[in-house]
Amino acid sequence: MKILGIPIVLTKSQRRLFHGTLLALTASLLVSGIFLLGGFNTLEWQIDDAKTKLIRGDSNANPEVVVLLVDEASLSTLEPIVGRWPWPRSVWADVLEFMTMGGAQSVAFDILFTERELNQQKAQSEHDLAFIDSTAESGIATHAIQLLHDPSNPTPNRPLPKVFKERFAIPKTIGLKQSQNNTRYIPFTGLYENARNIGVVEFSPDADGVYRRTRLFRDFMGDFYPVLSVAPLMESLGINRVEQTSKPPMIQFGGLKVPLDRNGFYEVNFYKHFTTYSIGSVLASIDQLRKGNLEALYTDPRLLSPEKFADKIVFIGTSAVGLEDMKTTPLESRWPGVFLHASITSNLLNQEFVYQVPASWVFVLIFLLAIITMRLAIYQDAILLQTFYPFLLASIVVMCGIWAQESFAQNWDLTPLLTSILTTWLMISGYLSATEGREKRRVRNMLSQYVSPSALNIVLDNYQDQIQAEVGKEEEMTVVFSDIRGFTTISESLSPGEVVTLLNIHLDAMTQVTFDFKGTMDKFIGDATMAFWGAPLPDPDHALHATRAMIHMARKVYQVNQELTEKGLPNIQIGVGGNTGSVILGNIGSSQKLDYTVIGDAVNLGSRLEGLTKQYGLKMLISEFTQQEISQQIPCALIDQVKVKGKNKPVKIYLPLADIDDPDIDDAFKIAETCQQAFNAYHAKDFYLASQIFQQLPDDPFAHFKAVYDQRCQAYLKTPPPEIWDGVFTLTTK
Repeated sequence: MKILGIPIVLTKSQRRLFHGTLLALTASLLVSGIFLLGGFNTLEWQIDDAKTKLIRGDSNANPEVVVLLVDEASLSTLEPIVGRWPWPRSVWADVLEFMTMGGAQSVAFDILFTERELNQQKAQSEHDLAFIDSTAESGIATHAIQLLHDPSNPTPNRPLPKVFKERFAIPKTIGLKQSQNNTRYIPFTGLYENARNIGVVEFSPDADGVYRRTRLFRDFMGDFYPVLSVAPLMESLGINRVEQTSKPPMIQFGGLKVPLDRNGFYEVNFYKHFTTYSIGSVLASIDQLRKGNLEALYTDPRLLSPEKFADKIVFIGTSAVGLEDMKTTPLESRWPGVFLHASITSNLLNQEFVYQVPASWVFVLIFLLAIITMRLAIYQDAILLQTFYPFLLASIVVMCGIWAQESFAQNWDLTPLLTSILTTWLMISGYLSATEGREKRRVRNMLSQYVSPSALNIVLDNYQDQIQAEVGKEEEMTVVFSDIRGFTTISESLSPGEVVTLLNIHLDAMTQVTFDFKGTMDKFIGDATMAFWGAPLPDPDHALHATRAMIHMARKVYQVNQELTEKGLPNIQIGVGGNTGSVILGNIGSSQKLDYTVIGDAVNLGSRLEGLTKQYGLKMLISEFTQQEISQQIPCALIDQVKVKGKNKPVKIYLPLADIDDPDIDDAFKIAETCQQAFNAYHAKDFYLASQIFQQLPDDPFAHFKAVYDQRCQAYLKTPPPEIWDGVFTLTTK
C-alpha cells in the first residue's frame, strides 16, 4: 500500500490493525451521525424505561407528598349523594376545609375548573361560591390551568387578565424557551382571584406515547408560569426568578439547580409508591365530623383524621377510567396523571434528579468503544471469541449504565454505545470473513496439489500458519525422494504415450502412499518425486511417518508392476532416500510461479541418499538423523558411514527393515543387530570377522550389499588401510 505516494510494507498483523482501525472509525462516524440526528430516540426511550423499572420499581415518594384519588369506588359511592361526575363544587370546598383543619401545607388540584356551574337565577351558583370562599379562607389551594398550542386556532386567545399575570407570572425569567402556546384555559373568575397559586397541567408524551419529561415553566404571550408540581413550592422555595442555561442544560430557581436534558426538558425521576388515599374516605370522614362523630375518625380504618395531612402537599387527581386521565409511563401502562406531578414535586423536595450525560461524552465513548471492539475482535481467529469479547464488552457497558443511573442518577445513552459495539463487530466480522475466505482460497489453491483432501480441510482450519509460510520459516522436517531406476533406458523403448501412462501409474501410487502417511507431495521431477513431512500440518512424528511411507513405497512397486504388466509395459524398480533436519519452508519462486516447497542442506542430503541406493543395491536408505528419531519403533540396519559429494562431515546411513505392524519385526531387529556387529568389526579393522558376519545377513535384500562389503574386506585384507583410517567411504559422484 502507499501513503502520500510512499510505498509502505505492512505485516499481516499490521494490515489487520490498519483496516480494523478504518472500519472502527467508519462505524463510530456512522453511529455518531445517527445519534446526532435522533435516530436512536425511540430505542433509547425503551432502554431508559427498562432501567427505570429495574432501578425505580420499588422507590417511595417523599412522605410530605400525598395524593387523593377520585377512583371508581368514590364515583360509585357518591353518585346517590351528590350525583354523577363532575361533582358540585361544594364537595371540593368541603375537602379544602378538611385539609385546612388538618394543617395541610398545600392542596393542588389536577382538575380544571374553567366554567361556572349553570344557574339561571344567579351569576354564580352556591356551590361555586362555597368553593371560592373555601379557596380564599384556606389560603392553600393551587388551581390548574392549561396553556397549549392549538393548530386550529390561528390567532392567540385574548390575553390573560391583568390581575392573573400580576399574581402568578414569574417576575423574572432568563433563557427560558418560548413556545407557540396560543390557547389558555384558566379557573373561573373568583376562583383564580383567591387561589394561593396556579399550576399548568399540560403534560405532553414523547413520540412513542409515553410520558417521561416536561417543562417546569410554561409561557403564554411572553409570561411564564409554573407547572402544577412546582406551584405548591413557590413560597417555600421563594421562587421569583428562573434562569435556564444550555451549557450545561440546567434551570435554576429557589436555590435549586435542576438538570435538564439536551432539549431543555425536565426528565421525571419516577416513584412506584405514593401515600395515596381515596377521596371517598375523605368525604366519609367529613360526613362523620358533621355528625359530631369525631371518635370514628380514629377508630374506623375506612376513615381519615385531618391530622394525617398536617404539613403535607396534597395533590387531588383522578384514577377512574372514565375520567380519562390515565397515562402511559415507564413504570405503568395506565398511571393516574396526577402521579406525574406528585413525582416531580417529590424530586424537587428530595433533590433526586436525573442527569443526562453531555452529548460530547457520548461521541467520545462511541469512538472509544468502536476502537476497543475492533481490538478485541480483530486478532481473534476463532469465531466464538470474535463474538464473545464484544458481547462481554456490551454487557459491561450495560452494567455500567445501570450502575451509573442507580448510584449517581446519570442517564447514559446506551443505544448509541451498544450500536457502536455491534456495528464495529459486524464490520470486523465481515472483514475477517472476507479476508479469511480469500486467504483460505489462496491456501487451498496452493496446497490442494500437495496434500490429501482430508489433510487439506485440517490445514484450512489453521490456515494462518500457512500464510506465514509465504515469507519463509525454518522448520524441523523429514524429506523423501524416490526415483525410477534406469528410466532413461526404459523410456527409449516406449512411445511417448506409453511413457506418460507408465509415469502416471507410478506417480499416482507414490502420491497415494505419501497422503496415506500424512505427507505432502512437493513436486514431480520427471520420473522422481519429492515429498516432505511436518508441514503444512504440524507432525511431531514426521520422521516415523516418512520412514513408514518409504517402506510402503518400496512395497507398492509390486502392485505398480502388476498394473504395468496388464498394460503391456515394462516393470520398474525404484530407489527411495530420506533425511530429517532443519529446512526452510515457504512459497519459493517468481511472481509468476510459486512453489510451496522446502530447501536447505537437509533436502540435498535426502536427494543424495536416494542416489546411493543404487550403489548398495538397496531399495531405500535413511540418514542417521532420521534413524535416531525412529530407532525404538522401526529396526534399521547400519549400511555405511559416508561422505557425500560436497560435504566434509561423514553421515551414517541406514536401511529400514520392517514396518511397525509387520509380524516379523522382532527378526528384523535381530538382523539390524547383526549388521551393527559386522560394522563394529569392520571399523575395528577386523576385516575377516566382519566379512564372516556380513555373510550371515539374508540375501534379501542384502545380496548386492554383501558383495560390496566382501569386496572391500578382501581388498583391505590384502592391503590394510592406513592407521588414521576412520572407516568412512567417500563418494565422488552424486
